[in-house]
Amino acid sequence: MATPHDARAKNILDVMLDDLGTLEREFEVASLKAQRADLRFAPSPERTEERHALGLIGRMTDDPCVFEPFQEAPSIEDVEACARKLLNARHAGTLDPTRAVERAWLLCGGRPDGAIARWNARPMPDWPTGFYALHGLPLALVVLSELPHTDDTVALRLMGAGTTLRAAIVDLRSRYGAVPRGDRLFEVVVQDLVLARGEGEASQENVMVDTTEARALIKRVWNAGHTQGISRGEQRALTRQFEHRLARPLSPEEHATLAARFEGVGPERLGDLVLDLDADALAAWLADPDAR
Repeated sequence: MATPHDARAKNILDVMLDDLGTLEREFEVASLKAQRADLRFAPSPERTEERHALGLIGRMTDDPCVFEPFQEAPSIEDVEACARKLLNARHAGTLDPTRAVERAWLLCGGRPDGAIARWNARPMPDWPTGFYALHGLPLALVVLSELPHTDDTVALRLMGAGTTLRAAIVDLRSRYGAVPRGDRLFEVVVQDLVLARGEGEASQENVMVDTTEARALIKRVWNAGHTQGISRGEQRALTRQFEHRLARPLSPEEHATLAARFEGVGPERLGDLVLDLDADALAAWLADPDAR
């Protein structure tokens, strides 16, 4: 079952990578029994320069890969399960190159000491602190709490928990202009946290993020849109928030309605609705052809 942490991690990777290659959520891995990886990414060769501008995430995605986020430290059994999925995916990739996977990145909210000892994991040469290679496996553990506090690690640290997440949000708020895709990251993270809080989900982040700040971010996007054109990424960000509030994917009809109202009333109005209405009221608004 997906958790708020899983959703935040997937949304962050979506913001960073969606337009730079093929990003698939719940990537199915062929095997005797169907398995799924949280996210698979295959880079677009023509977007290499833009992807490398992301810094560390750009470097991690030089080859087709899967991401598996963990809010806490993955257990030995968790890592074994990821290794099985990866090996099955690599085999499937030899049969269908469009489904190729070269490496798995396990994004660890805690330090997986058991797995590090079990596979004699060692720091990866030429990578920052926090990156560990598992002996004999094309699988890497990324201990998010150990990453250096630099602009190009902010997106990864936002997928952490506790003090790691709090520090990453502080860094993002103070330096979003310097952080790769910082504006879009700030918007999606703030809205995710506000929505989670509004739905009564336990919040260990305890950061100064409130509805007023979320509305200010949405307004900034709307004002920028008038002068620069609303981007597909901004539309996707609002779509994610609607799906988060509804706790389900939008139907094709709802996608079409939301796209039309995005152009008609603008993201500021849509942002107000997703923050103000509960799931039932939001679904009714989408179903009402006369709603504005």
